[in-house]
Amino acid sequence: MTHDFDDCTAVLKHLYEFHDKELTESEADAIRQHLLACEPCLDHYQVEDALRLLIRTCCREEKAPESLRLRVRATWSRTVVVTETTD
Repeated sequence: MTHDFDDCTAVLKHLYEFHDKELTESEADAIRQHLLACEPCLDHYQVEDALRLLIRTCCREEKAPESLRLRVRATWSRTVVVTETTD
């Protein structure tokens, strides 16, 4: 599935995926191109980037409780991906 990243709404909707490097290279390139041309979207990106850096810096020593880790692992093992096919 390809996205049209000429639209600010689409860019902002996929900003987390862009930050997390979960997009294809062509999708990431399209978002980079949009960010270079669109100051409001670039501002959103920079705020998100600064927030992520702050969280990484401030929470470096924090560890999730073992009970939370076990619940997350259990959820991962129960996750089912359903895809639809069109014939």
